[in-house]
Amino acid sequence: MLPPDFLWRSVASRTDGKNDAVMCDGMQVLRLSERINGGGWFATLNTHRLESEQRTYRECSSYDQGVFGAEMWVNRHQDRLRAEIDRRRVERRAGLA
Repeated sequence: MLPPDFLWRSVASRTDGKNDAVMCDGMQVLRLSERINGGGWFATLNTHRLESEQRTYRECSSYDQGVFGAEMWVNRHQDRLRAEIDRRRVERRAGLA
């Protein structure tokens, strides 16, 4: 289960209707992606960061396991994620990002 200010959404044009992104205050922090060759799923963590900043990729054995792992990760990192999102907003307002 996600913290109350985090939520699952579908951001890809998925025909199966599966939620594939975790959002906080309108900003994506994690994305689950299905490999196009049918080879499973992977998670991209810290998607709120710029391309030049560190993002992490994790293999998932299935969509359900990806959701489970994503929710564990968000719960562990929720304070840092909120702080980074707040910092991004301040930087954007100041024209720095």
